Amino acid sequence: MGQRIRKEGKFLIIEENNWINSTCEISLCDGENCLARSKISTACGKWIFDHIFVAEEHRAKGYGSEVLNKLTDYLDQNRLDLYAYIHSTGSLDDRQLLAWYKRHGFMESSDGSYPLVRSYRNNSI
Repeated sequence: MGQRIRKEGKFLIIEENNWINSTCEISLCDGENCLARSKISTACGKWIFDHIFVAEEHRAKGYGSEVLNKLTDYLDQNRLDLYAYIHSTGSLDDRQLLAWYKRHGFMESSDGSYPLVRSYRNNSI
């Protein structure tokens, strides 16, 4: 149990474990500014993609993809599958967001609970 904070180049990684769940937040930083961030957490024994956020003034610059690439590296290194819903709140509609997730190794899930999954077994280096 506890919190682990580390910096890897331009990324800040915060891992937290407690008796209820585990979380990992990865932020892309430029000095003191957070350009983009993502968060995953456990629910019912599965890792769930909570969100990815890129501030409006930083969109369409590739920062979201950089954070998602770092997140998928983390998943592969830790041998974690990640489940996700498609819920657009930014500049991409659901169709565009689905295509973006698929470019980053997500596939449609046969699980039934979540529409997308990214399996480390299909994407590991």
